[in-house]
Amino acid sequence: MTKGLNGFLNRARVSLAARFSVVSAGLQKPVAIFAGVVGLVWLTFVLATEPEMPVTAAVLVFCAGLAGFFYALSQRIGFTLFLSLMLFISTFAASVFKFRIAAMNVHVYDIFFYFSGLTELGFFIQTFSGTAVLFAAIVLSALAVLVWSFRAETAHTLGRTASFGLAALAVVLLGGSGWWLGDRRPTFFDDRQFVFSSFIASLSDLPALVREKGVLEMSAQAALTPVISDKISCNAPAGSPDIVMFLNESGMPGGIYPNLKYPEELTPFFQSVDKQVHKLRVETFGGGTWLSDFSALTGLSTNSFGNMRNFAMQLMTGRLRHTLPQYLHACGYETSIVYPSMAEFAGSGRFYRAIGFDRVIDRSVHKAHDDRQRDGFYYDQVLKVLANADEQEVRRPQFIVASSMSTHGPWDFRYAPEALKRGEKTVWTGDKEFDEYLWRMVLAKRDRDDFRAKLKLRYPHNPFLFVSFGDHQPALARLPLKNAQDIANQGTAWQLDPSSRAFETYYSIEAMGFTPKVAMPAFPILEIPHLATLAVAAAGLPLDPVYERRLWLMNQCNGLYTTCGDRGAVLAFQRWMVDSRWIVQR
Repeated sequence: MTKGLNGFLNRARVSLAARFSVVSAGLQKPVAIFAGVVGLVWLTFVLATEPEMPVTAAVLVFCAGLAGFFYALSQRIGFTLFLSLMLFISTFAASVFKFRIAAMNVHVYDIFFYFSGLTELGFFIQTFSGTAVLFAAIVLSALAVLVWSFRAETAHTLGRTASFGLAALAVVLLGGSGWWLGDRRPTFFDDRQFVFSSFIASLSDLPALVREKGVLEMSAQAALTPVISDKISCNAPAGSPDIVMFLNESGMPGGIYPNLKYPEELTPFFQSVDKQVHKLRVETFGGGTWLSDFSALTGLSTNSFGNMRNFAMQLMTGRLRHTLPQYLHACGYETSIVYPSMAEFAGSGRFYRAIGFDRVIDRSVHKAHDDRQRDGFYYDQVLKVLANADEQEVRRPQFIVASSMSTHGPWDFRYAPEALKRGEKTVWTGDKEFDEYLWRMVLAKRDRDDFRAKLKLRYPHNPFLFVSFGDHQPALARLPLKNAQDIANQGTAWQLDPSSRAFETYYSIEAMGFTPKVAMPAFPILEIPHLATLAVAAAGLPLDPVYERRLWLMNQCNGLYTTCGDRGAVLAFQRWMVDSRWIVQR
């Protein structure tokens, strides 16, 4: 048997040598020149876009593996190079386009999402019709060139053994480099950098996208008996308060970093009904507002989605049946969200409608000139929603979510200088950017006070519940946090410990016309998935089995969720939500 194996290997070696000698002899000069030029240009391009040498090497190994695999199949060098080049160019172009829209590089989920059905593809074509036409023209042209290249080039037949060996080697190169890149958990927030390495790394998320159990982390075995119902049940008492939830962009109270001085005027801005400042722990830093938005409205942690956390909204669109707006809708509320930008940003609009919002009021509706309006503009939209509700034959209680944008970075220019009072000084720390941030927070406080004064004048006897929170800390160099701006710009907050001070902001519960039905909790810090539970309880609404279990979990974990000491209780709850069919995994 050994003799036979040695004979087979000798014949294979001779065959490989012979075949490659034929290839070398028969390689046409134009193809060789084309291959050399493409290789040199490609090497330069990768070096420019992948600035870390180990990552560069892994990307080049992946490129070699991909080209080797294509050559084993086609046995045409020119065709192989052109096909490989087209795939990488299209990846880069798609990433540049996506970054312009969503400030995030392309991920394999984008392909999975937009090509998983005609609805998603149709939405892309309708929303970005010009880009879709251009993309289709480029694809058709590339296909035509590929067909021409394949037919025009003479195949250099390697033989079955050599082709199999080359394909096997290519698979090893692809798998090894892809595994290494995926294991380093790349960032997707570098404009025109690490595009290829991050996309290649994202291929490791394909099993999570297609596996039967879905992407939400949960316990392997059911520990709780599911409570299955066709719909949410809520018998809200008459006179339930209108609820206004306000996401305060980059809202961070004084005291998180004791060495940072805040103006006295801001002190009440962060306080709750008990005149205390309550800390909130979010799951992002310096950006990624949609992560805090998702957790506040769904009661789920984006960390439970692993590497797919940035796509939690898109992944769970149409899969959640018990969110805060859905519950309030079942309690008789009308639900509206005021969005500062275009609602289809990163698929947000469809997500909001899927989780129970009756109205999504974005720039196409409120007609803001840009995304950076003063908070007063968005508070006025809230007043308009309330006025419209007053005109209905039967007025239903309102749940309105709004967001601010004026406090968003950059902070290297004076915002709303016309709002400065005569003789007003805005130097609190001596750091220009941090003082500008504080000035914008002062404006936010004044706009909020003006809004509530208008409410009290127009609705002197109506009950209102105000829920406010900071979505993340500002990415300011003044913060005593190492590499604060790099963490924000590169989207690497996941590298920080989930209990890091970098994730601390605030939440507040206040009321007008009634007293919140629960006392403010004494937890040292509340993690953002519990915010919805606290809002429902403070409004005095009845708790169904889901919110009863959420309230138990909040107390069991002392206000924590991701960092809860009883991690099993959190995972068991998420399994219970799936088994009770409130979350559809697949």
